[in-house]
Amino acid sequence: MSETPAPVPVPIPAPAPPPFPSVPADTGVWSSGDAARWSRARPAPWARPLWSVLALLITVVWAIAAAPEPPCTDAVPCGADWLGMTETGLAAGLLYWLARLPEVTLVAAPVLAAIVARLELPDAGPNSLAANLCVLAALGFGWAAAAERLASRRRQRDLAEAAATARHPVPGPLAPLWRGLIPTGAGLVLLAVAAFSAAEGIAGVHDDARHADRAVRTAAEVVGRDDESVRVRTDDGRLLRLDSLSPEDYSKGSAPTVLEDGSWRRLAAEPYDATGPQLGLLAAGLPGLSLLVTGLLARRRAAALRRGPVPVLRVLERRDGDGLLWIYAGDDTSARRPVLTARFVAEAPGEDERGRLRPGGEEAPNPRGRVRPGGGEELNPASPLPREAVMFGAPRDGGELLLVTTLRDGGSAVVRTSGPVRLPRPGREPQADPETEARAAAGGVAAAVPATLITTGRPLSWGPGHLGRSVGAALALVAIVGAAANARTLVTDGFGVKAALYVLLLLSLLATAAQLLNWRVTADSSGLWLSGGWKLRHLPWEHLRSARYTRDGGVEIGMPYGDDWRLPGLGMPMLERRFGRNPSYVRMTEEVAALRDHPELRPAEAVSGRVRGVPLGPALLVLGGAVALAWAFH
Repeated sequence: MSETPAPVPVPIPAPAPPPFPSVPADTGVWSSGDAARWSRARPAPWARPLWSVLALLITVVWAIAAAPEPPCTDAVPCGADWLGMTETGLAAGLLYWLARLPEVTLVAAPVLAAIVARLELPDAGPNSLAANLCVLAALGFGWAAAAERLASRRRQRDLAEAAATARHPVPGPLAPLWRGLIPTGAGLVLLAVAAFSAAEGIAGVHDDARHADRAVRTAAEVVGRDDESVRVRTDDGRLLRLDSLSPEDYSKGSAPTVLEDGSWRRLAAEPYDATGPQLGLLAAGLPGLSLLVTGLLARRRAAALRRGPVPVLRVLERRDGDGLLWIYAGDDTSARRPVLTARFVAEAPGEDERGRLRPGGEEAPNPRGRVRPGGGEELNPASPLPREAVMFGAPRDGGELLLVTTLRDGGSAVVRTSGPVRLPRPGREPQADPETEARAAAGGVAAAVPATLITTGRPLSWGPGHLGRSVGAALALVAIVGAAANARTLVTDGFGVKAALYVLLLLSLLATAAQLLNWRVTADSSGLWLSGGWKLRHLPWEHLRSARYTRDGGVEIGMPYGDDWRLPGLGMPMLERRFGRNPSYVRMTEEVAALRDHPELRPAEAVSGRVRGVPLGPALLVLGGAVALAWAFH
């Protein structure tokens, strides 16, 4: 597993100038006192996003359960409810925006409160009134929490600027600013899809209204119904089957009105409701808006970091086994109190073939700033020891930073945040055992060989356990049965937005099932054979960078050029630690890491083709499609 050993004290003379080229000598140290004041400026405990999300979720569920569902009648037909759709979309979006985008929350929460006050409060019963008043209170609480989080960021920025004794431009030349381009582009594409869905819905409503204006009203009697339609007999004796969203509202013998315009007909109480286009609008619009705002904020923060002189501070940093870089005060040589954490990537210009700055800031041709095969040390490998670094920018929760940091061999590198800065939560700091600390104090951390690793020269293989296979089989069964159950509806009704969303869900279930059923990692004399849900890959030993079990329960095999191999969602680390389990995927990462560090333990034989692993994704897809087709035309 990716446990990171704790650091040991390292003597770093505070008054000494930073040993980095092109870094100003007047750079001050971020002292523990200043860092502590910065940490205390974090948002108040009540402003944690969890409380806002829970408050809104509970009250919205209560309001939905308490809201009466008036039946559709000829006098009060149902029709498309665009304001209600907006209410639903804002409520769903706020569950994410409260946690990740307080900037959007400040706008969305008041808009949703106004819609709730207009739609739900008038003529509400006592239970519904109480529920919706609680929704308004939850929206107010979430708005206040978002405002507090943004105010905390301003306080942290001001404290960091006050602690810095100098301001300088970030070291250049820098790579082109790509930060935020992908989410911005994806957001614009999704918003275009949402606009198309809205246009389709509006066009459908207008077309329905034109037919209704020309239609003949016919009296009818309900003679039967099923889950999606009602059967009626008209006055002239014709039997008609009409689609209905609420067939349970029409009892046998009731007399609804039917509108007929040539071959077009529907119940007068149920105009076109645009449910499909509205679902498409929400499914594309909510993530599209979130991605667009996320990308624009990231670009703005990254551009502000490059625009002019920024605060500069000397700090200590170290990277853990999960790839997170932890920042400590410059005089916290024991590295016991992390101040902030984020993920960092290398800036491209000025790095040599191993991701380092050349002495004197010389540039070298390495356009992507990535580790090359056999290129030596990685840019910032996991280390138990803190390293000196110079931080450019005013740190704050969700902000952007640039570091000039040291490497093991004395070189230096420029790295920038690839994700937002986060404040470490209590209990989440990197921990280590005393044995690792002793090895580090003795002058280095030796790679330990797991006790479970038994080498005989023959190939080694790791795969799913009984629990993983059981869960995978259950997911595959659910996906195949779901495909069969809806295949006939797809054939008769055609492929619309709702069908597309359902197909995507089934494909996701099949991919997860294929991975859990038959993932496999096989080690032989040539390297690793990596079999996931859909394809088989080969990784030579000289290209293996790392093997780790991530905190979200996934497996990651590090490869050159950032093209890592991942298996997400294999386990639940918290439960595994609680019950003392050591699953096969955890043992695999430990033993593969040992094979990387100890070539003498690697297998001497090559593995045959059938033992390398067989991805089950294509087979499950064919099986699910065959079952669905057989059921559809049965």
